[in-house]
Amino acid sequence: MKRKKEKSQNTKLSVLILIAALLCAALIFSFCYFLDNKYQTSNTDPSKGLVPLAFQWDFYSGHLYTPKELSSQSVQSPETIFIGQFGNFSSHQPSHSPFGTATYRKVLNLGTSQDGWLLQVPEIFSSCRIYVNQKLVRQMGTPDAKPVSRHIQNTLISLPSGSVELVIQTANDTHYYSGLTYPPILGTSGMVTNALTQKLIFYALLCFFPLGAAVISMGVWIRKRPDPVFVAYGLVCLFFSVHVSYPFIHWLGWDLGGISYLIEDVSYFAMLSCMVLLTIRLCSGILPIKLHIFVYTFTALMAVSPVIFTYALFPAFPSVVNVYGTIVYTSKLMVSLYLVLLSLLGAVKEKSSIWLLAGNAVFGFGLFTDLWTGGAYEPLRFGWQDEYSGFLMVLFFMVLIIRYNRGLIVKNQQLTQHLQEEVEAKTAHLSKMLEERKEFLSIAAHDLKAPVSAIKTYIDFIREGGINIDEELEQYLEIIDKKSSQIQSDISSLQIFNAEDRIHEPPCLMDCNEFLSYVYTETKPYTDAGGIYYYLRLPEGRFFIYHQKSRLFRAFENLILNATEHTPPEGSLTITAEYSDKEAVITFTDTGEGISPEDMPHIFDYKFSTKNSPGTRGLGLYFVRISLEEYSGTIKAISEKGRYTAFTITLPLAKQEH
Repeated sequence: MKRKKEKSQNTKLSVLILIAALLCAALIFSFCYFLDNKYQTSNTDPSKGLVPLAFQWDFYSGHLYTPKELSSQSVQSPETIFIGQFGNFSSHQPSHSPFGTATYRKVLNLGTSQDGWLLQVPEIFSSCRIYVNQKLVRQMGTPDAKPVSRHIQNTLISLPSGSVELVIQTANDTHYYSGLTYPPILGTSGMVTNALTQKLIFYALLCFFPLGAAVISMGVWIRKRPDPVFVAYGLVCLFFSVHVSYPFIHWLGWDLGGISYLIEDVSYFAMLSCMVLLTIRLCSGILPIKLHIFVYTFTALMAVSPVIFTYALFPAFPSVVNVYGTIVYTSKLMVSLYLVLLSLLGAVKEKSSIWLLAGNAVFGFGLFTDLWTGGAYEPLRFGWQDEYSGFLMVLFFMVLIIRYNRGLIVKNQQLTQHLQEEVEAKTAHLSKMLEERKEFLSIAAHDLKAPVSAIKTYIDFIREGGINIDEELEQYLEIIDKKSSQIQSDISSLQIFNAEDRIHEPPCLMDCNEFLSYVYTETKPYTDAGGIYYYLRLPEGRFFIYHQKSRLFRAFENLILNATEHTPPEGSLTITAEYSDKEAVITFTDTGEGISPEDMPHIFDYKFSTKNSPGTRGLGLYFVRISLEEYSGTIKAISEKGRYTAFTITLPLAKQEH
């Protein structure tokens, strides 16, 4: 019962968040429609604010009239239109071709302005000449060329005070838009430049913030791979960022033969395709999977359609431009309804994160609003509805990223604490088990030593007691003697190793030179007894190492005893030390019998020995190695049979305040 109540509350909260997001988007869109719309502004005085030149234009279809020809009144009667009334020339062509030529004319009466007047002209498709008071002030491309020499770019034009006649010749034979599609903006120089600066800052925010979100999302997915949602949303943000970079391209005039507009369109439809794919992931199971696949396939095809239409169909079949416009409109409408509907159903059924669903719903709502207000809305200062909704979508996504990272941090903290507890428990268990095994080995070695000694004693007694022993019995006694000697050797090895391992002296900071001098003094009697020359060569200075003093002494003593055993009288043993910034390098070099190449790879192995006599075997160098490795040290050996052997030890240097 309690779980049902919590589920009901979560569902209500999700729906409320979704509705709040849609209401917030609706409020922003309403604000933009009434206060930032070229077609809704009531200001007609350019000295008081920006004035969109949207209405009352004379339009001459199919002709490129010069200002002189227009003043001669020998031209056809113009049609009065508003800019944005149609997107191409198909409604004025008998063949319904969207391509063609046209001339736009408008007369202004401007008062005196100390700042001067400035006209912001959006891109004109796809070639134009602009005249001010019968003077050519700007030409982009060549409108009367065959084919049209295109050049599309935003521009600023200074206007004089008094009566001003604007004449704009346009021609297009490639783009799906034709002529003057977006209303120019008139104002003082300061007003226009300030508005342009604000617009570019706004689009920089729209462009680079989603780009950062895309990088973060892709980074989270690459590092953690938590969910394909992250890579899908990363692609959405990336394509959105590419799409909204168009104002910078238009002002720079990077038309690139139409490729810039192709990138703009492809990135837009690729973004829609990723949004649909994301919605399928978030809201699977709500609608039949075939419907999801159909919508995704359609939007994926739309992502590649601009390339096909622009380079294959438009040049061969110009009338297809209008069909393409209908297809684009239908696809946007379908995607917008799809996103909003599935987001609402997903919130009710708690199919995914509400922040992702809210982002989807807001984007779909913005897409629908953009279609609904088409031809009646164009931003005066800032952006279009689907651009606002895209930015809101990114913000919702950032909320998801923050929530996810917070959850990841908490989860990692809990996991670290759990692992620490597990490690402590396992360490305690292993320590106890090792101590028990050491105790068992110690007792076993002690208990086995007496029986083995007794066996050897009885064998010696049989041999020395005058008992008649035939050849076969002697062979059996020899086998028993060898095996008991081997067992006795193994028991002695266990006792020695167990004793070495039970050194519980705490490690301490030692001056390495002082310690080596101590080793030299304590072991000099060994070399003196063997008639071996013994040398110690140390550099000046104080260099500190961190180790168990007794254990390290025993390790070095083992090396020295081995050297004295295998070095003949009049030979030499030399201890040298060198120091770098990070480690001490200590070398023990003797002029003894050396080690054979086949034995060199095994000298530090457990129980390896080159001794032929029975007794304790092979623990000396093994003990040296593990004693050094416990404190991050190393030992290596080089040798030449019959000439010398050198053991090189490295130990990390420690700070004096260790």
